Amino acid sequence: MKNSKLISLLKSFSENEIKEFRKFIDSPFFNKEGKYVLRFYNEVRKYYPEFTNSNLERKNIFEKLYPGKFYDDVIMRKLSSSLQRLAEEYLNYVYFRSSGYAKDLMNLRMLRERRLVSQFELKAEELETSFTEKKHQIDIDYFRNRFRLEIEKINYYMDFNSLVKQQQNSLQKIQGYIVFDALINILDIAYNILVGLNTMYSGKANVVLKIIDILDLEAVSAMLKKESPDLFPVFELFYLRYLSMLKFDEETYKKYKKTAYKNLDSYNRENRFTIMVSLQNFCITKFVKGERKFAFELHEIHKEMLNKGLLINETNGYMNMNSFRNIILTAQFVGKHSWMEKFIRDHEINILPEQRESLSAWARASVYYSDGKFNEALKELQSVKNDHFLTKHDIKLLLMKIFYELKDYETAISFADTYRKMVENDKTYSDIHKNSHKNFAIFYSKFIKLVANNIFSEFPFLKAEIEKSVCNSKEWLIEKINKQIKKT
Repeated sequence: MKNSKLISLLKSFSENEIKEFRKFIDSPFFNKEGKYVLRFYNEVRKYYPEFTNSNLERKNIFEKLYPGKFYDDVIMRKLSSSLQRLAEEYLNYVYFRSSGYAKDLMNLRMLRERRLVSQFELKAEELETSFTEKKHQIDIDYFRNRFRLEIEKINYYMDFNSLVKQQQNSLQKIQGYIVFDALINILDIAYNILVGLNTMYSGKANVVLKIIDILDLEAVSAMLKKESPDLFPVFELFYLRYLSMLKFDEETYKKYKKTAYKNLDSYNRENRFTIMVSLQNFCITKFVKGERKFAFELHEIHKEMLNKGLLINETNGYMNMNSFRNIILTAQFVGKHSWMEKFIRDHEINILPEQRESLSAWARASVYYSDGKFNEALKELQSVKNDHFLTKHDIKLLLMKIFYELKDYETAISFADTYRKMVENDKTYSDIHKNSHKNFAIFYSKFIKLVANNIFSEFPFLKAEIEKSVCNSKEWLIEKINKQIKKT
């Protein structure tokens, strides 16, 4: 039962949702399955949030629900199925409750269909005001929702008073919304394609990028700014975000960042997160491509995201594992070791329980390593077992660095060879990342062999080879080579 779909679903619930879900089940409006489903849930929820206790088995729970009766697997499977269905319905209810404009527009349609004229007009006016106030939001659905509002208004005019002038006005607005919606969506797709081309895979431009090449977006942007100044800010943010990844220059990045930050505090949480992630993507890509100064900018973005509470999932209270490790790696690179240590203390509780042990151990080991406490770092890592494609590479890379510092050259060379083979056979990594990690293993092995055999004359040649390559931890290798050269 611990690995069932039901338990996986309940694991994703926040503490508040776990409590609220009980009320949901207790309502006969939602739960038509009877009291045993509620009793079943009351037993299961005792094991929240990990749901790992050995007592979490169908037979044990059956005995509590039906004392003195022989175990009936059919009954338990039916209860599990009913509870899972209710959990899915509850999440649908939660999503709809928080869906903002989607819910409001559905309510508007309901008012129109029920011919509640005065309420419809009031609601439509409220929505129109809300849209106007949020015209700077970087929201992919902004214009689509405005389009849907005008459609409802047209249907209302046709149903009730056939106000031709108002219909024409709405139709005119719809044309603009359709244009903006189409442009924003194609810019959003193009941006994500460019992020992929720059960071994850190599390939030719697809049809979306070819379409954009045909469009004179600079001229389009100038026209929209002149003709629709009230709607332009939403388009501008998407356009500048796209340009930042297309041109990939610091000037465009700063222009996008300045424009985005201008109204940042007025955005909703999702909008702020979207913007900060796009700034983060730019810095990461620059860093990966060799412009290491962007690590300092990335560190500042991480701090800003933490300050604004954007890295903790509001639903479950946890931080994405990749966010946690990127923060650690960046802080380590820029030398913010004390800050890194405090971050771990404050936020390791925010790591998902099933990831916490391995990720926390790696993070603490990273601090120990940065402080020159290599044996302590090694001790932290040796007990960790993790198969996640990201942390398993992080752990092994750190182990290789520790073996060098401890002068355990034999283990280092053997480990590097094993790691290289693991990388070559790893299907979870992109070609770019795979080559980067494989190159590190190859260069690392060459370096260790030179050190172990005191072949100092080869260091400059190895350094030159590393400098012109794509290689993970390139700075670390060059730093260590430079130290060896100074000894000669």
